[in-house]
Amino acid sequence: MSYQPGVCNIGPAQQRRRLLLGVGSLVAAVALVGATLALSWPRWVLLASVFPLYGAALGIIQYRERFCIGFAGIGVFDVGDGTNEVADEAALAADRKKAVTLNLKAIAIAAPTTAAVYGLSVVV
Repeated sequence: MSYQPGVCNIGPAQQRRRLLLGVGSLVAAVALVGATLALSWPRWVLLASVFPLYGAALGIIQYRERFCIGFAGIGVFDVGDGTNEVADEAALAADRKKAVTLNLKAIAIAAPTTAAVYGLSVVV
């Protein structure tokens, strides 16, 4: 696997870290929803699930896309041979454009999912 600007900036080890972030965040979201319902907390607490849901979406998206938005932000990549700096300005711009796109995808998943969770809790 090699670094491809705007396409791939992490290798398998870094992908696994993103997947663990996503799964862990999803577990946290489920725990928050479960605790809110089981302990009869105010329903508005469910709105806080947007944060772990965003983390879950972002982690899974980064895993699938083989791309870390944090690495793009600081101008580095790690495809298996250690962290390296992105030297080319065009490559850095491509990485940052991809990072914005992935971030927006995660928000587009987390926000309506949070609304659905909240809406279902009001109905049930």
